[in-house]
Amino acid sequence: MNFKCFIIFLTAACLWLVTSLCASEAVAGEELVSKRCLACHTDYKNMPDIAAGEFDSLSNKAKTFQATLEGRKYLFKFRDDTEVVNAKGMKGLKAPVPIRVHFSRVGSDLVASKVVAKPVIKVPDEQLVSIEEMESLVALGPEKGNFALVDSRPEVKYNEGHIPGAISIPFPKMSELSGRLPKDKNSRIIFYCEGFR
Repeated sequence: MNFKCFIIFLTAACLWLVTSLCASEAVAGEELVSKRCLACHTDYKNMPDIAAGEFDSLSNKAKTFQATLEGRKYLFKFRDDTEVVNAKGMKGLKAPVPIRVHFSRVGSDLVASKVVAKPVIKVPDEQLVSIEEMESLVALGPEKGNFALVDSRPEVKYNEGHIPGAISIPFPKMSELSGRLPKDKNSRIIFYCEGFR
């Protein structure tokens, strides 16, 4: 074996070892859902065989992708039949989009059966509220301004600080807490959150 072949073999062996170690650590029962994801998606905690964090990179040749969960990198394998939601296939995923990965354990590998990207939300311009208009409404208050201001972030974030006059209705609890919304259907309802994709 010549030196060049030896270096290629050694590099491949090292990559295999790193991949195996990352996957086997994840299999050992480590929490694979980032706290940031759990802030909104409390149901993730009870879902078996999912991981949630941010998409990092993709290798089509190796059929793998990398995700960051709580500051650590994890490697997932994917197949041709891996379902991708809210993106145009695996190539449509771009860092640092939040993702949820449904996977199965095959030996020491984490193999994705489904990857769900946080959806792209486009709010029509006529539905956006400018900062100046928001300042005017907040100065009037909800009653005089005939509006409701809804903070749809997790309650923890609302408690850390919110726009004066806002009510807390975290997005995952929207249906459950819809009774907090104004009864007057002509009332303007303004939602805000930590931002969207």
